[in-house]
Order: sequence, then C-alpha cells, then structure tokens
Amino acid sequence: MRRFLAPLLALMLCMPAFAKEADTPSLDGLLSQLRQSPSAAEAEQITEEVWALFYDSGSATVDLLLQRGITAQKAGMTDLASDFFGDVIEFAPDFAEGYNRRAGLEFNRGDYSAALEDLNKALELQPQHFAAYTGLGRVLERLGADAAAYQAYSDALAINPFEQSAKKGAARLASSVKGRSL
Repeated sequence: MRRFLAPLLALMLCMPAFAKEADTPSLDGLLSQLRQSPSAAEAEQITEEVWALFYDSGSATVDLLLQRGITAQKAGMTDLASDFFGDVIEFAPDFAEGYNRRAGLEFNRGDYSAALEDLNKALELQPQHFAAYTGLGRVLERLGADAAAYQAYSDALAINPFEQSAKKGAARLASSVKGRSL
C-alpha cells in the first residue's frame, strides 16, 4: 500500500497545475471567440485576454523588460524603450512581441526597412498577431505600396474584426486598391 502512496501524492500535487492550464484559454480559442463576438464591448474583453497572451514570454525577466520598454515608450523615452525592446529580443529571440514593439519605434523614427524586418519576424513567430499585421499595413502604406498595405490590414481584420486601426487603414485604401464604383 505504501509504494502506491508516493505516486498518488505526487499526482495530486500536480493536479492544480493541470487544472490551471485547462482553465487558461488558448490563443486560438480566444481568437475564435473574438471573430464571433457579437459586440465591441465583448470583443474588447477578449482582446485584452489576447494581449495578455501576446505579452507573456514565459520568462518573468523578459516580461519585466517588455513592460519597462512599454512604460519608457509611453513616457516618450524612445531610446530607452528601444534598449529595453532590444534586450527582450536578445533574451527571448522567439518572442514576437519584442519585435512588434521595436518595429513601432522604428516606424516612428522613419526607419521603415528595420520596421519591416521586425514586423516580418514578429509575424513569422506569431502568425496571428493582428497588431503586427496592422503595423505592417502602416509601413507599407507609408512606402506607397497601397495594395500590399490593404492586404495587411485585411489580414489583421481576418484575425480581429474589431481592430480599429486596421479598419481605418483598409477603409482609407479601399477605393484606390479596389477602384471606385460608378
């Protein structure tokens, strides 16, 4: 009887971890809910949960660096933010949000080539990152590649139909890309 007790106790101790993982919604599940969301208010709540997953690198240190970069960016300290996002990428090269955040800084600096490179890497790592598609649309639009920009905005909306920046970008480009109806 005693030799069964230790494995049983070990299994019981692991159960909360399994239960917690089962309760945590997956990105695919959340994005499916988002696409089917009947209201903007419900979509906003789901979008926050998606962002929580996008911000989770799996490392507390990397997550802290990301948050410090975001804080620095909001405070207008773009060089410091860039350093933090560079550290995020160095410590977690497979974490899409570091590239996405750095791309935003590069876009604002007018370094569109670097922004494109980082956005492409973010999308390679996380193909459902609707904000990276929106950022890609902004860069391509700035470069005058309207058809490609429209496609990027459309790709963002296919993932998150409530993404306001992508909606505005697609609407802005629709007539030039699709032509005007008579």
